[in-house]
Amino acid sequence: VDDAPAPVAVKAAPENGKKGGGDDEAGVATLGKEDIDYVTTAVLGRLQEEKPWKVPLSAEPDLLWHTPTCTADDWRHKDVKLEVGNGIAMVVFNRPNENNSMQDTLGFGINDALYTLHANKDRFRVAVFTGEGRMYCAGGDPKSWQAQAARLRGEYVEGDGTVANRCVEANPIAPEVEHSLNALQLRSFHAGAHTHGPVSVGQLSAAKQWNTWYTLPQFTICLVNGSAMGGGVGCVCCCDYVIAVRKAYFVLSEVKIGVIPATISPYVIGKIGTSNAKRFFCAAENLTAARAKDYGIVDEVVENMREGHERIQEIVKLISASGPQAVSSYKQLICGANGAPLTRALGHFTSRMQALAADGAELKAGLAAEGAKKAAPWSEKPIGFDTWPMVGVGGKAQAE
Repeated sequence: VDDAPAPVAVKAAPENGKKGGGDDEAGVATLGKEDIDYVTTAVLGRLQEEKPWKVPLSAEPDLLWHTPTCTADDWRHKDVKLEVGNGIAMVVFNRPNENNSMQDTLGFGINDALYTLHANKDRFRVAVFTGEGRMYCAGGDPKSWQAQAARLRGEYVEGDGTVANRCVEANPIAPEVEHSLNALQLRSFHAGAHTHGPVSVGQLSAAKQWNTWYTLPQFTICLVNGSAMGGGVGCVCCCDYVIAVRKAYFVLSEVKIGVIPATISPYVIGKIGTSNAKRFFCAAENLTAARAKDYGIVDEVVENMREGHERIQEIVKLISASGPQAVSSYKQLICGANGAPLTRALGHFTSRMQALAADGAELKAGLAAEGAKKAAPWSEKPIGFDTWPMVGVGGKAQAE
């Protein structure tokens, strides 16, 4: 649906009594032969122009849903911190007094961080996501729901009604982003997303946010500093590798109030499989870190944050030896192939990915380094920080 062209504008039906169609009953339009011929010609013309049958499978993200404001070199957000190192970026949720619950400033900062990482795939090879305080992310902030109810009563509410550092003024929406969002709404309408009520731009953008996170070109590591609830579980499951402190719990409790975490579900299911997902979603089971590891949400359980940071430093040493483009291509291959039917299109997609890698400069550099019995050029400068930001370890930093 996202890749489909926007609906084609066609001429209005002729007025009643004139050549073409008319209104036989109130509110019921009829189409004459000329109208049908026109629509058929317009649709076929658009198909010939777009040639959708020639468009190969692709796992490239759509980045025309948000207009970024801050960059890695001009980071001004307070509720989301960004630490920049050598080939690595660390994104830190920084609303500890509100349990890093999701609202306008946290979402704004996360979106800017995701766009920064996509725009700097050659600069950053690893991205770490973690949080300050006792929880990783408590899901949606209930104060924003209360504020929405207050607005419906006609009351004035600043921002979305939550406690926040609103220190960054968003850039105006770029024209191409506005056009893309309008087209997205139209496509979602025609795809049936609005059958049981209107779907807001915010809901569509949330779905785009998860996809943008999941398709990051960097190897992403989530260091879960505490419990994750609701959307916080989505933040965990969109990462490639998850390390959690033993005290963390994981729960999707939305079913208890009669709603479902629909937009994050593809990424949770991708982590834990359909059988585990049914129990996790429907029973709202509160998983310990150890149980979450059994489910597949978590890859490693550590005793504390210091141990978690040490494990990440070990992992980035391994990533340092891997070709950056090969890592990014592997991630794209997995995104495109995961869950896809075993059809000819999938075979073409995997063959194309293989061909792109086989004809790339990175392979030539790797083979040359192997022939000369020396380190590959990308491993000459290890990934890491000059002083590792030990988030969650008493505010201390550690020199590498």
